[in-house]
Amino acid sequence: MGKDGRREEWLDVFTPEMIPCGTAPRSIVHERGLWHQTFHAWVATGRAPDARLVIQLRGAEKDTNPLRFDVSAAGHLEAGESPEEGVREVEEELGLRLSAEHLHKLGVVAHEARLGDIWDREFNHLYVALVPGLSLEDLRPAADEIAGVYELSVRDFLDLALGRRPEAEISGYRVLPGGMVRDARAARWSDFVPRSRAYLEMLERFWMGQG
Repeated sequence: MGKDGRREEWLDVFTPEMIPCGTAPRSIVHERGLWHQTFHAWVATGRAPDARLVIQLRGAEKDTNPLRFDVSAAGHLEAGESPEEGVREVEEELGLRLSAEHLHKLGVVAHEARLGDIWDREFNHLYVALVPGLSLEDLRPAADEIAGVYELSVRDFLDLALGRRPEAEISGYRVLPGGMVRDARAARWSDFVPRSRAYLEMLERFWMGQG
């Protein structure tokens, strides 16, 4: 059990070269800085640069990067899970049921960060999930994890992330105990969870046809 009394996740752990070397509880993984795997899915309505991209506002109680904008859905891969099985995170966080066939894998990006007592060393399995016609009203975000769901064009997101514009307009919903409330705001890249240049360039290659 974890400190909050809930069942603690066990994660596969790896060497820095991404060679499997055992399993460990999530708390130990983050305490010791053990390499582990995560699933990241950016949900969008299409592959054109003017497609709408879903972003989430992380919950206020998150132990890392609370109330920052982030990838549509993401989470740790539990011990024994394949990267594609991480698609369950989309349903758990957004209430959107997808299959692995919706996923376009872009690659794997190594990520390291020290955040207080947490030493996070991840291999991010990076995907895009294309869902034509998707509306934010179709989503049922998990209120215990997500403070809001928003959207902006893929082009605006990439221009913001790669420093080509100072801010972008986003619109969507705050997730409150009584339901979802309309919201719109101007966002700067500093409002988002930081991502490496390599991570962002994988997204740009997918949507902008580079490389």
